[in-house]
Amino acid sequence: GMVNGVLTGLQVLFWAIVLLGILIYSLGIFMWSTIGRKSLQEHEHFYNFRSLTWAMFTLFRCFTDGCSAVNGTPLHVHLAEEFGLFFMVVYIFMFLFVTVGIFNLIM
Repeated sequence: GMVNGVLTGLQVLFWAIVLLGILIYSLGIFMWSTIGRKSLQEHEHFYNFRSLTWAMFTLFRCFTDGCSAVNGTPLHVHLAEEFGLFFMVVYIFMFLFVTVGIFNLIM
């Protein structure tokens, strides 16, 4: 009945959160090890990737709330200007995977 529906929904929610956590952790390691190094050198826009925890939080914000740099400008625009078309294609597919794929599991 109704209790089984709630338990099944919670199970789907749990696995969606686990999948999102694994994705954000994996991407966080990549962004921290590549872009985070640039933040220490010359790019203030990439300061949000200065550590693994900040990189993960920034990625979570980019997938859910808003993707902005420290100064409030769009972070994905700075990343596209620095890393080109390849980055934008990967960003678009990852954003679609998270918003259409994972978040639809929850809805």
